[in-house]
Amino acid sequence: MKRVSPWLLAPGLALAAGAAFVALESPGTARVRDAALAGVSVLLAWGVAMAVRQRYPERPLWMLLTALALGAALQPLVASPNALLFTLARAARPGVEVLLIWVMVAFPTGRLATRVDRALVAALALAVLLLWVPGMMFSPHVPLPGPFVTCGVECPKNLLFVSDRPRAAELLLGTFRLVGTTILVATSVHLVLRLRQASALMRRSLAPVVLASIARTLNIAAVLATGVATLSLIVTFWAVLLAIAWGLLRGRLYTARVLYQLVTGLQRQHDAGELRDVMAEALGDQGLEVGYWDATQRRWVDAAGRTVSSPVSAEGDRTARILQDDVGRPMAMLIHDTALLEEPLLLDAVVSSMHGALLAHHAEAALAGERLHAASAAEDERRRIERDLHDGAQQRLLALRMKLAVSQRLIENDPQRAVALLSEMDADVGAAITEIRALAHGMVPPLLAERGLAAALAEVAAGAAIPVTHELEDIGRIDPAVERAVYFSCVEALQNVAKHAGPGAIAHLRLCRRGEDIQFSIEDTGQATPAASAPGAGQGLRNISERLRAVGGRMDIAAGSASGMTVSGAVPRIPRAAVG
Repeated sequence: MKRVSPWLLAPGLALAAGAAFVALESPGTARVRDAALAGVSVLLAWGVAMAVRQRYPERPLWMLLTALALGAALQPLVASPNALLFTLARAARPGVEVLLIWVMVAFPTGRLATRVDRALVAALALAVLLLWVPGMMFSPHVPLPGPFVTCGVECPKNLLFVSDRPRAAELLLGTFRLVGTTILVATSVHLVLRLRQASALMRRSLAPVVLASIARTLNIAAVLATGVATLSLIVTFWAVLLAIAWGLLRGRLYTARVLYQLVTGLQRQHDAGELRDVMAEALGDQGLEVGYWDATQRRWVDAAGRTVSSPVSAEGDRTARILQDDVGRPMAMLIHDTALLEEPLLLDAVVSSMHGALLAHHAEAALAGERLHAASAAEDERRRIERDLHDGAQQRLLALRMKLAVSQRLIENDPQRAVALLSEMDADVGAAITEIRALAHGMVPPLLAERGLAAALAEVAAGAAIPVTHELEDIGRIDPAVERAVYFSCVEALQNVAKHAGPGAIAHLRLCRRGEDIQFSIEDTGQATPAASAPGAGQGLRNISERLRAVGGRMDIAAGSASGMTVSGAVPRIPRAAVG
């Protein structure tokens, strides 16, 4: 709570000084006492009004308290011998009580929130206008007692007097006493019920003011019923104002305690359920609920996934506050006691703390997701390298092994052919070394990177372990991921033919572009048994299928036109997400 500026207290000091001056107009012990009481009443009412204005400038409560301070400053005028000042003070007295009832039933905002609140204040105001004021008009004297009244039967003239009608005045003022007493007792009952029905959080600030207000209303009711006024009228007036000041102090202490518990409670990371518990304990609101927006199901859910319903309005004891992210999307919903609405600064601090905790939680979740993604990416890269080694360098080494076996057989029967084959293997070894180096640097085969898919596959066909014919359409440069997938799929398929198609098999490699798809096929003239069923052929075909699926393509296997089998595939020129 901000410190009240001395400039705001200056008018109150002036009013108190004026009230004291009037009370001291004639010397005497009673006047000194009245001056002191009037000054305290004015200063207390004005000081509380300015304190409320400083902390809650948007509330009408401070304006009502200011009016009470002005009314309290008028009360010592009943001691003045001047008829105008005396009449003004006596006529203002009931208005001060109406204002005080308004303050009591409308605390802590100053707004009459319910029909009962409005009915009680309106009924008392009408009783004053329709019964009290006309009663003064038909009597030369003001019969009702009050504080600071010392003139007895020799009071100054009643300037509201119009006609002396004792029976009408007695009827009007008697009715006013009865109606006023009934309204005040009803106000006390209403305050008791309001306190009983209030939430635990609301009772924290409501209880002192309600108890002081009940004492005040019952005191005024007793004065109206008996016609005897005592200093208890002033004491209970002070009690209501002090209770409001105490409520402000308790609000400040409560805010400090909540913020301390929030800061200490949120120092470590919490899951969704623990976050709700920390906030509920700090606020002292065990009915607190936290809902999280489920964008997929378009509903609010709690930490356990149960649906959370938002209060329809704030007229009950629960209301909701929506938290949004930096781009305005809903993040969470805080369902809290309506009493928190009376502490907007505290509510904003709570919401800000919750927002920060949620952002930290989301950041931690995102970081965990990134770690998982990084681990998954590393595993994918390991599998890619494994496939590339299997489909590329390993296949070249296997081809070299097969050529070595052929060379051994040719050394005795055809030495010249053996020498020629050994010479070819030198280039194959160099290609294998180059490919392994490229894989170590995360690169594609050099010819594929430099000249594209058709040229790279022509090289593969020329160096295959079996005879390969080809029809390779120059499809130009396409997405590197698609080129890589088609290249290694063809290498794998040709290797399967070399291993499983049997002796004398020949393969035919095709590559073309049809619309937005890149199509390829490897058809062999080997054994009719599908290679998928041959021992050891399964892993190679699975590699081909995985490669093509990774870029949104597909693989097909069919029997060849004469014998053997055909492995074909189609891949979009621009890769899509994996299908299937």
